[in-house]
Amino acid sequence: MTEAKTETNGARRDCVVFVTHIWTSEVAEHYARLKREAGTVLDVFLAYQHNEGELGTPAPVQADFVVRMADSARHFPLRHQEFLQHPTPWGYVDLVWITAFLDPRLAAYDRFWLVEYDVDFSGDWADFFRPAAGYEGDLLTTRIHPLSAEPSYYFAPIYRQPAHAIADPLIVFMPISRLSRRLLEHYCGMLLQPGWHGHFEMLLPSMARADGFSIAEIGGNDTQTPRERWGHHYDGSHLDMHSMGTTHAYRPPRGFRYFGSAPHRFRQRNRIYHPIKVGLSLRRRLHMRYLPQLKKLRAFSRWLRGKA
Repeated sequence: MTEAKTETNGARRDCVVFVTHIWTSEVAEHYARLKREAGTVLDVFLAYQHNEGELGTPAPVQADFVVRMADSARHFPLRHQEFLQHPTPWGYVDLVWITAFLDPRLAAYDRFWLVEYDVDFSGDWADFFRPAAGYEGDLLTTRIHPLSAEPSYYFAPIYRQPAHAIADPLIVFMPISRLSRRLLEHYCGMLLQPGWHGHFEMLLPSMARADGFSIAEIGGNDTQTPRERWGHHYDGSHLDMHSMGTTHAYRPPRGFRYFGSAPHRFRQRNRIYHPIKVGLSLRRRLHMRYLPQLKKLRAFSRWLRGKA
């Protein structure tokens, strides 16, 4: 491993862990750009999620960490058992990146950036990470809001917390986020005990808030965004998570090619984009892009038939 780079304030050492469960030439080029550009500011690592029993692309030879669920099960048996009990695995990918963060090769770092493979930046990655080195927060993330602001949150029914932990649990959006070592170690310790359960984007911030850790918004227009970062890095709020009106949302996809190969397809520069879905057939692209509109049309059609 190369000598760790120091942040501009000279006090903390950050690293980026790029996490992916797919490996194609497009993803490889995307990671190479991240490493080349962000690597001028901080160290960049590749974590590949290998799914046992699955036919497909083997782990990329340049992966720094190959994480299998069996590895995560040894570290976090209770959370792994919870993962096995739920048919939708998306809320438990923290098992993958936490396992990577705990690798001894990252022992020298104080803060850990998580960047999922479908996150992109429409500019030089160094121009994002350089100022972000000065952003405070044990959890630096996006779309921070309380459950009371989104009571119909899809994963709320599987959330559990110790009695009286937090009156109004938090929900965040973590495709690109940063954790302090202090919070990481606390989170790992709490996962070894019964009491906290659920989707990590609700579990982690709620636990952090309940136990006195600081949580900060990277940018955007959510109510907890610092004034100096209002509308910076991306726009919109958690209310736009299913809208094409912002560069950073849950769905539908913002695009199907990365900035490195198709910069002309990105309408705004120096913005976080998510999700970017590459390697899909035209049929699959159309399905992902227009499925929300189709659902609305079908619901409207059912309403009209009910009025007839």
